[in-house]
Amino acid sequence: MTRFPWILLAALTLPAFAPAQSADAPARLAPLPVGVSSLGATVCDGQLYVYGGHAGKTHSYDTRTVLGTFHRLPLTPGSKWEALTGGPIAQGMNLVTQRGQVVRVGGMQPRNAPGEPADNHSLTECASFDPKVGAWSALPPLPAGRSSHDVVAVGDKLVVVGGWEQKGGGEKPAWHDTALVLDRSAAAPKWQSLPQPFARRALTAAALGTKVYVLCGIDADAATSLRVDRLDTETGTWSRGPDLPGSGRVGFSPAATVVGGKLVVSTSDGRLHRLDAAGEAWEKVAASATRRMVHRLVPYSTGVLLVGGAIQGDNAAELEFVALPK
Repeated sequence: MTRFPWILLAALTLPAFAPAQSADAPARLAPLPVGVSSLGATVCDGQLYVYGGHAGKTHSYDTRTVLGTFHRLPLTPGSKWEALTGGPIAQGMNLVTQRGQVVRVGGMQPRNAPGEPADNHSLTECASFDPKVGAWSALPPLPAGRSSHDVVAVGDKLVVVGGWEQKGGGEKPAWHDTALVLDRSAAAPKWQSLPQPFARRALTAAALGTKVYVLCGIDADAATSLRVDRLDTETGTWSRGPDLPGSGRVGFSPAATVVGGKLVVSTSDGRLHRLDAAGEAWEKVAASATRRMVHRLVPYSTGVLLVGGAIQGDNAAELEFVALPK
């Protein structure tokens, strides 16, 4: 682990790393309606959905700069973003696709107006959006507020990992040391708590088969980590995976997805790593032209899209495609 004030992460100057080029790169897609970081993003039925996020200056949050907007973009050249019914303003959460629906879980909501002292609260609200009817439906709320976490789907199960609970101005946040599982196939779905062998936030997660990989993050002592933990959702047991390569500072808010049955991770130094078939080693497979943190990664064409994020203190609107080798 590496210890340093995480508030300085956005100002880090990282070494140059040449991005991969590909003749197979698809045509450029429309940028986000507004540059945002700490947003939620997922692909459902060939469309990219994005929710909320932070559109203001780094580490400055208020009711104007944190969004509750919801948009989608067909992943075809020339497509335009469509505004959908949004919801509560929130950042520090993600979206996941399950049962042909888009699901959001928790997030951080500032309740202070611009210029007022920070008053940040982690949310318990969960909801699913059905593209067929164009509306949100409530899901069982979390047992406690949670933000700076991640959520993945394993079959009918939603799995929430990491994060903390912010309780408003002047209150000390509570770090979560349990994962949560919601089986949506149950007659009366209810969140079940599962011990978690870590307490980290600003992490990322992805599901490979029945296993959930939880990568990197930062702890209550501001120590960043490259650690990888694996949850077997069939047995409820945890194991360790191979640490992500790199220096400790890239462990803050990376992004992960699964492409072609393999786990891919994007970190703030621009490098993209892929887990080998055995799940025991990482290989560097590509690099992005932009170095982003608190962004999202989704599959697209022969590679991935980097969605949103912070680039040297600014919020990114451009979607960057990065090709991956087979």
